[in-house]
Amino acid sequence: MTGENILKLRKEKGLSQEELAEKMFVSRQTISLWETNQTFPTVENLIRLKEILGVSIDKIVCEEETKESKCNADSLDTVCAALAYAMGIEPPAHAAAKNAELANYIDKIFDGQKADRVLMYNPDAIAQWIYQKYPEYLANVKKHTDKEIYLSTVMPSVTPVCFGTMYTGAQPAVHGIQKYEKPVITIDTLFDRLIAAGKRVALITYGKCSLSKIYLERQMDYYHFNEGSIEAVNAKAMEVILRDEHDFIVIYNGNYDSVMHKNGPESAKALAELRLNDHVFAVISHLIKTHWKHPNTLVGFAMDHGCHEIDGGGSHGLDMPEDINVTHLYKGYAREA
Repeated sequence: MTGENILKLRKEKGLSQEELAEKMFVSRQTISLWETNQTFPTVENLIRLKEILGVSIDKIVCEEETKESKCNADSLDTVCAALAYAMGIEPPAHAAAKNAELANYIDKIFDGQKADRVLMYNPDAIAQWIYQKYPEYLANVKKHTDKEIYLSTVMPSVTPVCFGTMYTGAQPAVHGIQKYEKPVITIDTLFDRLIAAGKRVALITYGKCSLSKIYLERQMDYYHFNEGSIEAVNAKAMEVILRDEHDFIVIYNGNYDSVMHKNGPESAKALAELRLNDHVFAVISHLIKTHWKHPNTLVGFAMDHGCHEIDGGGSHGLDMPEDINVTHLYKGYAREA
């Protein structure tokens, strides 16, 4: 655990808690809380610890086991080609090979046919460990899906980098976003391939979210709300589903991420937002099941990255299982005769 690692590395460096605290510009009590795993250092403090202790951040946050033994085997970059496969189109030029588990599920649920519709519900920062620790808060998501795909996101595990990979299938060095910034991606994307195939795409977002910026300048329908936030997004999503004019729909809900940063991943306020995501996904699933009876439809509950707890709040961006491991959940609705 991180606390034990800090304790061990501090002693190897010959520093007392007081001496490390002085170098870190924090109190001795803060060092003690870190070393007993009662709180977690911020990203800034981890960088400072790395410099003082002369080790990598992995050495501070990881246990003795190798990272490979703790992180999911399949990468987030495999999702894009699997979604292209579901729609019966070629994947983007730089996409990794399709996720075999998801592709096999698609073949099975649609009896070898392709999806006519795909809807991707993209919540932000819901870690695999949160999903596993608090199943009661995502009971509807579990009820309305029947396929779990375990994935490792990409580094740095921040929103624009990860969503950049999700819909290009490319690693950050290839799609061009390698830190928390939001330029328009210019390489081939899933959206470009869908548009070229004559598919109609809708992107439903709000605020300053990454998805509202990094995939601009394409011939698809952008429903973006500067006011009204998540409520406006979800209302528009219901409307778009009922109109049934799109082949591929992306819905972004960043409510959990926003509250998690301020209050911590397991705070009552953050878990309340988790329940809201669960409720919204249940409504979406009900609308699809009752109003999209004739197309083959694939629905995904697909987050970008995980999160971890820090002093008084939450964060992400590190190469650690809490931030890297995510679980995507999918449901295929075969067309009714």
